[in-house]
Amino acid sequence: MLITLILDASRLWRWHLTLIALLEAKAGTRVSVTFAAVQRPLETAVALALLLEATLSKRAGPQPFEAMKPADFDPWFTETPTAADVIIDLAALELADDPRARTLIPLYDGVPGGSAFWSAVLDGSAPYLSIHDSRHGVLAIGQPAIENPHALSISAAGVATRLISGLIGAVHGSLPQSAKLQLADYGARAPGLTRPAGHLLGRKIATKARRLLEAKLGTAPLWSTAWRIRKQGFDPVAGETLALPDFQLLPDDTQRFYADPFLVVRGTEIDVFVEELPYATGKGIISVFTVAADGSASVPRPVLEAAHHLSYPQVFIHGGATWMLPEGSGSGGLTLYRAVRYPDQWEAVARIIDEPIHDATLFEHEGKLWITGNTQGPAAARWGSSWDSLSIYSASTLLGPWIPHGENPVLVDAACARPAGEVFAFGGGLYRPVQDCSTGYGVALSIARITRLDNGGFAQEVGGRLAFGAASGVLGPHTLNRATVAGGVFEAVDLFASKRQLEVAHRGG
Repeated sequence: MLITLILDASRLWRWHLTLIALLEAKAGTRVSVTFAAVQRPLETAVALALLLEATLSKRAGPQPFEAMKPADFDPWFTETPTAADVIIDLAALELADDPRARTLIPLYDGVPGGSAFWSAVLDGSAPYLSIHDSRHGVLAIGQPAIENPHALSISAAGVATRLISGLIGAVHGSLPQSAKLQLADYGARAPGLTRPAGHLLGRKIATKARRLLEAKLGTAPLWSTAWRIRKQGFDPVAGETLALPDFQLLPDDTQRFYADPFLVVRGTEIDVFVEELPYATGKGIISVFTVAADGSASVPRPVLEAAHHLSYPQVFIHGGATWMLPEGSGSGGLTLYRAVRYPDQWEAVARIIDEPIHDATLFEHEGKLWITGNTQGPAAARWGSSWDSLSIYSASTLLGPWIPHGENPVLVDAACARPAGEVFAFGGGLYRPVQDCSTGYGVALSIARITRLDNGGFAQEVGGRLAFGAASGVLGPHTLNRATVAGGVFEAVDLFASKRQLEVAHRGG
């Protein structure tokens, strides 16, 4: 059986690839993909709302409404489709059947088109799902549940899941007999079934999505980067309640956030490398800004981008060269970069660990190199959180080979496993900032003293805790890095708060 899938090239989602895979899982079934002649891009406010949710939730793994590119469908694409047994038209704006083959068109409350889908979901209620079948009439799927109406992507994913099942059932004739639906059965639920109403919903959708986006931007927390100068002689391992007015915040243009600051001192200036995440793409890149001796900061500029998300850009000097070890867990491994021209040109030198690692942190201890980071489980069962387990790797040289510790994960504890900045020495001890995720991601961090680190085991003692005052509503810090400068110690952190909370907290209110 040959199935042709018609898609809107401006609205391509990961769940479309899932649908293809499930259709082809049945023996003897092939899928071809073609793009509709007319494109109707997703309303900007809806796209921004989805990206904002993805940024804030940090849900692990591929998400159904992750935007894809036409090239992702190249293995199935055909510009001139051959005769198909079934056509699934996900781009249709009206009920026009192809006389050459059985045609299936999804309906949302009786209306075709993606706009009808988003209009219903933005109302916080799932649309009644059905399929217009050119051979068998209208087939009912049913009405999904919406468990979290305030989470647009989760709600949309739930509806898409039921649509996928319904389409597969319709293709292979496995929908129950009760699925056959007469127009009269819709009643008031399907006023638009017989008219091309889908394309008329754009203005209403934009209004609904703008309201959702404005609400999220006003109240939802976002990442910010901040710094302060501390006087020499402070206790670097002590706990502290932080006050936002003591810090200088890095400005943003509301189109992106900055997080995970790492420092490089150059004379009287400090280069601060950060994760930059533009809301328009939802993919992290590495940028740098410079803080001058007078405290002024330059505008961050991108210096490293990859096909996958990048963050946590640890930059260090080793063997006379400058290196970067950014998190790239989306690639499935850990890649080491070297500066070709510091600070804005980097080349990938080697994939030093072939396992997805979160917030990998490199340091030297007793003549060996070590990397600590979070892993989510063995290859066959990577279902764990990236917050709660610590794994360790060691090597004699920077390029390895890097050997995993025999007891990995050496620690499982959401309160003190995940790295939160560079490891440092103080008073004869070795210390690592650790994220406290016991009550949520990025809530605070602690300073842990490493009491054992060798091939036989690992142990640490958690000491001082750093957090912003509870009354401020500001969460964090999530990352902490320090560097000695003229007049004191430069300390950079990132934090999590809404714009409104930042304004109030920075006034000391």
